[in-house]
Amino acid sequence: METIEEITIDLSWRETELGLLKILLQRSDTKKQQEVLSRAAWALLYAHYEGFCKFCLTVFFDRATKALASCHGLPLKTRSFALDKDIKRLKNLPADEFLESLENFANLTLGKKPQFPEVDTKSNLWPNVLEELLKLADINCPAVDTHRQKIKTLVTRRNNIAHGKADDIGGYNYYVSFEDSVYEIMYELAFEVDQRLRVAPYV
Repeated sequence: METIEEITIDLSWRETELGLLKILLQRSDTKKQQEVLSRAAWALLYAHYEGFCKFCLTVFFDRATKALASCHGLPLKTRSFALDKDIKRLKNLPADEFLESLENFANLTLGKKPQFPEVDTKSNLWPNVLEELLKLADINCPAVDTHRQKIKTLVTRRNNIAHGKADDIGGYNYYVSFEDSVYEIMYELAFEVDQRLRVAPYV
């Protein structure tokens, strides 16, 4: 299965869920129904924003692992991420073992197939957290910066809802403007992941 096809399948069911909840929100008969469904829509929007970003980056690192025989040629931050476990182990060695391991690092460790840690969204995928993850993958996604303030608001709102706080979350059109921003990030990320895997060192 092609990368873009795998990502599109995941995106499709997320779009379906968000679309169905949005229809229910539009058809709500009472103000109370609208308030409850609106809170559900905000929570679900955040869940799919975080879930899809994590899925895309996980697909990227999985496919990068399969494509490469060694860590040689990886961009610096991606190489560092791939060697995270080895670097941490190295730092904790006694001085003599550290020097011995350091001497062999280039030949033995860099020559290994990359083993990337799990993508960690920190439970709150703030824009800066997503940007750091994108740097590890050497992927550029300008939409994150474009919609930085809306994503900050989305994360804050989701946290308030998750912790049972009352929150004035605005009307239907206000919500849709945030959904549009999330979709722009998701679509751009899907495209950029696919494109990054089509060039060196992954081909």
